[in-house]
Amino acid sequence: MLGRLAVLGWVLLYARGGNDWRPLDTFVSETTCERVRVVDVANDTRNAIGSALADQPVDNPMRQEAVRRVEPRMSQHYRCQWKQD
Repeated sequence: MLGRLAVLGWVLLYARGGNDWRPLDTFVSETTCERVRVVDVANDTRNAIGSALADQPVDNPMRQEAVRRVEPRMSQHYRCQWKQD
């Protein structure tokens, strides 16, 4: 277990690609964060309602109801908080 943790630490420190590596959830602007949040909520909502409903047309009443029930719960998982230094 300790060996795996050491290897994982080494990979995170030294195996990154290029100098553009940033920690997760760090965005250049608040607008970018909001865009990423919208996409993440949409993807999680699609996964939560299941493939049978997710593959239905957007105007399908059953799909719309499933999205209405699931989307608020999924949106609580993500938050954009703008830090002003």
